[in-house]
Formats: sequence, structure tokens, C-alpha cells
Amino acid sequence: MKKSVGILSGLAVAIAVVTTAGAWYTGKQLPGELEHAIARGNTQLEKALVGVGGSMTVELASLDQRFFSSTAHYRLKVKDVHLSDGEAVNFEVGITDQIEHGPFPWSRVKSFKLMPVLAASNSSLDKDDFTAPWYAAAGDRVPLTSQTSLGFDGGADGEIILAPVKLTEANGTTLEFSGMRLEASGDRDGKASRFHGSAERFAMTLVGEDNPPATFELTGLKLGGNLAATKHDAIYVGNVDLLLSEAKATLGPKQQVLLIKGIEQNVLQTLDGPDTVGGRVDYKLADITWDGRKVGSAQMGVSIKSINAQAWQSLAQWYQAHMPEFQQAAAAGQPLPEIPMDEAEKAKFQGDVKQLLASKPQLAVENLSFKTANGESRFNLSMDFASPTSFDLPPDQLTKQLITQVKSKLTLSKPMIGDLATLQALLDGQTDAQAIAMQSSQAGEMVGMMALQSGMATVQGSDVVSSLHYADGMVDFNGKKMTVEEFAMILAAHFAAMQPQG
Repeated sequence: MKKSVGILSGLAVAIAVVTTAGAWYTGKQLPGELEHAIARGNTQLEKALVGVGGSMTVELASLDQRFFSSTAHYRLKVKDVHLSDGEAVNFEVGITDQIEHGPFPWSRVKSFKLMPVLAASNSSLDKDDFTAPWYAAAGDRVPLTSQTSLGFDGGADGEIILAPVKLTEANGTTLEFSGMRLEASGDRDGKASRFHGSAERFAMTLVGEDNPPATFELTGLKLGGNLAATKHDAIYVGNVDLLLSEAKATLGPKQQVLLIKGIEQNVLQTLDGPDTVGGRVDYKLADITWDGRKVGSAQMGVSIKSINAQAWQSLAQWYQAHMPEFQQAAAAGQPLPEIPMDEAEKAKFQGDVKQLLASKPQLAVENLSFKTANGESRFNLSMDFASPTSFDLPPDQLTKQLITQVKSKLTLSKPMIGDLATLQALLDGQTDAQAIAMQSSQAGEMVGMMALQSGMATVQGSDVVSSLHYADGMVDFNGKKMTVEEFAMILAAHFAAMQPQG
């Protein structure tokens, strides 16, 4: 018995020594690790704002160190960050971080997380005049918190939590958000990261003076990704996936409902060469209904290949530098302004464009399709580019050298057109089933007949098909070969015929 007690006492002493020594070590390491994390975070924020303008930085305002714990205060400063409407955003918020020193922080031990770590961070958004409305919308709870564990190798593993919020304006406009949890992990230098998160519901009701309220509701949001840095600054490879179970909108005087289920967006970016990147984005709408009637489903894929990374980054930086001029023109409803350049700037810009085109990039729209109960229509397009000998060539020669190949194919399903005609008739209140069926059949046949008469397409079974292939200055349009000039004349004549007379 005495031997057992001695063993237990020795074990307790050993744990106390390890814990105390670990806390002392953490205290010594903490300032340097915080400085490194803040510098890395600011670098990532700078990269994220490329093409947006403005700046976003995190500063360490103070650090109060104790033996077993520390308290850090940060300031997040946002300056002249432009939103989609062109408005510049400026604000500062404070964040308080309660840091437990390792190797065994109590918050981890009580959750049965027994692997030793350097520190455990528990941070929360401070309440001030700027964040007070957010606090109020969250029922006076802390609206944004995070828990992060810092490993001895510098890697981090944590969770960010957005609290549920509810807003109600005087006119009846409301916003409800169920909150969100996002788990993320990464290495010390931000070269590899994983994340996944979810949110149950977001709902908004917009109330106007003279119109019925419009409501929007999103449910079942899930997102995740796995990213890795490359040798090209600000370019990452990996995937980011987003899934939304359902999106619902109630609109108009009749309060008709648009319901879309199974919304997916899958983004993949890869290195497809030593100095080139490629990427692909796939979209999917699994089920679309309008006013209680089934419409169909849709999907689309967009891909790019062989994009020179260095030239892409340089052009992105140029775009960011001139963001204010572009946003000002967009806000005024004007076309993009012509940016004045001196000879050196012009040479640099054209050099970057030529380098981008020298890798012969490719752009493709793959399987843009819409499917109904009885048919599916599809569209595909691919374009190959190359670097011209000079940008001062006449427009026709420049275009010929710039675009080396174009392939496209449009397939319209006559039964699908009929399904849409049936839907329109039902939504218009028609009830004669026989008349509706006849109109639907005629709609598909009419499209086929018009396509044949115009020469813009052919009919293949139940499909109306239009195909184009351009290469080496020649066009193959629906099986007929011609020069670019002849093809342009055909299009001009066709569009002229479509214009209203008189």
C-alpha cells in the first residue's frame, strides 16, 4: 500500500513539474509566436484583398503575461475596403484573447483532449460603439468567438463560432441567422490549410411601402476545403466546395415561390505545368420549382488551363492599383475607363499580357445544360489563345493571331421546349389539357422550323443543333466551311432580318 501511495505521489509530482516547466516554456515562446502569427495573418489578408482595394491589418495592442496564462488584446483595422456597390468601408474592432499556457491547458483537459500543446487561445469580439448593434442582434451574447490550439510545431487547430442573430426594423423588415461553426487547421507558415463548416438557416423578409413583402430563405449550408501554397505568391492549389440544401424566394403580388434544391459549387485549382495554373468550377441545381410546379435541373462547368502564374499575378496587381477608377466608372454606369500609361508602364502591361498568352491558355464552358421531364438542352464552348506578334496589328489580324481555335455546340431539345411551354401555359391559368399539349408540341417544332429556315441550325431527331469550329482563319458552321468574312456576313444578314421593319 505504501508503495502504491509512493508511486502515485511521484506521478503527481512529475505531472506538476512538467506542467510548471511547460507553462514557463510557453511564457517564453508566446511573444515570438504571436508576432509570427500576426505577421502571417496580415500577409494572408493582403493577398485576399488583391482586386478589392484598401487594407485590413491586425495589430497586437497589449500582452499581459502571467505564469500559467496570458491576456492579449488585438485591433483589427479595415481601411478603404470596397464593397460590390463601390462603397468604401472603414472601421476598427477589438478582440480579447485569453491564452492558457501549455502543455495541458485546462480547457482541453476537461474536453478529454490530452495531447500536449504550446497554448490554447480563447478569443472574443469586444463590445464597443461599432459592435454594439451586433451584440444586440445576438441577444447581448458575444457574436464572434474562437478557440484555437497552438501546437509545438507552430501548427494551429481551431474553431470559429458565429452566434445566432435576429434583426427587426420598424417597417417590419427582418433578418434571422442560425449562427455558424467553422473548424480550420493549418501549419505554422500558412502553406497548408483545411476547413469545414456549416450553418442551418438564413432568412430575410424585405418590406416595402407599396409592394408585398419579399422573403428569402437559405437552409443547410455546408462548406469545406483543402488548400496548399505554391511557389507562386498568392496562388494556392486545392479545392473549395459549397453545398446549400435549399434556397427559397417568395416574390410578387401573388407571392409566388421559387424553390431550388441541391445547390452545389465545387472549385478546384491545380498546377498544370511548372509555371502555369489551371482551374475548374462546377455548378449544379438539382431541382427547380416555380409556384409549386416542377421546372427542371441545371448544371455548368467552367475551366481554364495553362495560365502563366507570374503574368497573372502582375496583371492582378495592376488591376488592384487602378481599382478606384474602375469602381468610380461602374458606380456612374460608365464603361471601363482607359488608364493612361507612360511608355514604361505600357511596355510592362503588354509584356505581362504577352507572357500570359505565350503559355497558350484555354477557356471552356463545359456542359451548360438544362433538363426537364422530357428533354435536355446543352451548350459547350472552348477557346484557345496565343500571343500575337504585335498588339499594333490591324484588328482582323490581331484577332486571328490572338484566338487560334473556337469550338461550340448548342443542342436544343424540342421536348424540353415543349415542357417549358406547358409550364408557361399552366402558370398563365390555362386549364384545357388538350390545347396545352398541342401548344407545347408546336413550340418545339416551331423552333426547329425557324432554325432550318434561317440556316443557323440543323434538326437531328428531336434536337435542334448548331455547331461551329474555327481554326486557321476558316469557319466550319453546321458542316459548311467558309472564311471568317463570309461567316460574319451571314451573321449580319441574319441579325438584320431579325430587326423590326419601319
